[in-house]
Amino acid sequence: AALALGAATLAAVAETLGAVVAGRLADDPARGPLLLLALLLLGAALLDTTGRTVFSGVVGRAEGVLRADLLAAALHQPLPRLDEQAVGEVIDRVDDDPWQVATLLRRVGWEVGRAGLRSVAAWIVAGLTWWPAWIAFPLVAVLVVGATRRLAPVVAARKVEEEVAWSEHSAQLEEAVAGRDDVRTSLGQAHVVRQYAVRSAELLRRVGATCRASAAVTLRSSLLVHALLAAVAVGGVAAVDAEVLGVAGLVTLFVLVSTFVGQLAQVANNLPELQEGLGALSRIRSLMGAPAEPAGGLPVPPGRVGLQLRGLTFGYEGSFSLRGITLDVPAGTTVALVGRSGAGKTTLVRLLSRAVEPPPGTVFVGGQDVVATDLADLRRAVGVVTQRTELLAATLAENVTLFADVPRERVGEALAALGLDAWVGSLPQGLDTRLGVGGTTLSAGEEQLVAFARLLVRDVAVVVLDEATARMDPRTEALVTRATERLLAGRTGVVIAHRLSTTRRADAVAVLDAGVLVQHGPRERLAREAGPFRELLRASGTGGTDAPAPAPSVAAAHLATTTGTA
Repeated sequence: AALALGAATLAAVAETLGAVVAGRLADDPARGPLLLLALLLLGAALLDTTGRTVFSGVVGRAEGVLRADLLAAALHQPLPRLDEQAVGEVIDRVDDDPWQVATLLRRVGWEVGRAGLRSVAAWIVAGLTWWPAWIAFPLVAVLVVGATRRLAPVVAARKVEEEVAWSEHSAQLEEAVAGRDDVRTSLGQAHVVRQYAVRSAELLRRVGATCRASAAVTLRSSLLVHALLAAVAVGGVAAVDAEVLGVAGLVTLFVLVSTFVGQLAQVANNLPELQEGLGALSRIRSLMGAPAEPAGGLPVPPGRVGLQLRGLTFGYEGSFSLRGITLDVPAGTTVALVGRSGAGKTTLVRLLSRAVEPPPGTVFVGGQDVVATDLADLRRAVGVVTQRTELLAATLAENVTLFADVPRERVGEALAALGLDAWVGSLPQGLDTRLGVGGTTLSAGEEQLVAFARLLVRDVAVVVLDEATARMDPRTEALVTRATERLLAGRTGVVIAHRLSTTRRADAVAVLDAGVLVQHGPRERLAREAGPFRELLRASGTGGTDAPAPAPSVAAAHLATTTGTA
């Protein structure tokens, strides 16, 4: 940075001295001054190019560091806050804003800095050449700032509105592309095109408003600086006529004033870009100042661990809440959570891994408060399988290891332990089969098999499983069932059961209703005793199968709606 600044300063000095030499040439043309002028201008160009190149390298390295810091800040936000942000918004903050600021610094920042150095050098030499320049240059600069100061916030506001319009325009197109199958089959393409046209028209309107505000800034600044140029020309001729100023001085002064006018106009013309850059900086500061997940804490106790909930009360602002839940899951046993949609099952399991922060003293793993436990260590010990498993555009082996340094043999052993040898063998390239975009597409059940293998490779102590609700073919369902049993063997498990038949593989059942634990105990006992679980079994069919009962009671039918999340 110091080298770039030094090169820019020397270039400004060389160019200003060139104006003085040019004035001398006008008065007395000679080979020596002409060669000196050529050397000064060539040296200024070389120094400017060197400084710009060095400065671009500095900005590029700073941009890389900023991207890394923004990525860390974005990904270390608490999950509820991250869930509220659209993917496109996070990408814009991490990728677009640093690029915007870096581009602005490389182009506009360098130009404005260079303009400032050259303007100061021109002002000093012009003042030494003709004393009124000491007053005229700062006066015009103040007038330009005063004339454009009120319009600058307008340009900034219009830029923000334009950015919002661009985001809405892109979001609408993204939604249309993501839902293209539903859009076409429901004959909604005409509506999508119409909405796209509406957003495009609004975008063009806001772009036009920004351009008009920017043009007003340019017009005002140009009128003032060119008025200075005209005044110098008229005043300089009069000074030469009165023999106050010589021809060499007039030429030097005119060249210097032209340089000052050009640099000042350039700064004024770049005001919209500067305002846009300030907006990006504001968004960057906002993300860098976002709260992060807590760091530090105690390690998870070694060996098999149990789960305890003690008087857990938790709620989302203005809506759902869990109330006074007390539950004990001994180490190595599995509990099945059942209840209608919105009962609180998903909220409860999110609290176990601190995807949502629980109140202190309410959730314990291995007898230790999860709030006092190191978050990274907790998530290494508590493995979560959601209904939707995210697959990477990578091989099956890489999707299992998530690019961690895990031996290939261990991946194969984990899949074999889950009884998935035949399934892996049926894939085109086995462990090397590419999944995701451009690769093999898996069903929802098969995606969960990959998630099971991830947990087995990590050797988690606790398994939290949100059973897939998507209908599976018999072969896939058999694979998922067998893999689930093998994954839970010897581990503490919490399963959100959307099919009551799943509860047969659990040691205990916990029934939730409207955020309250209404029944808990061994499945066999709950199935015999009168209560909510028995009503659920009766409503879903005899013996807990998935076949519908002939005529369930209203209360049982209400509780039997077991799919969904809280």
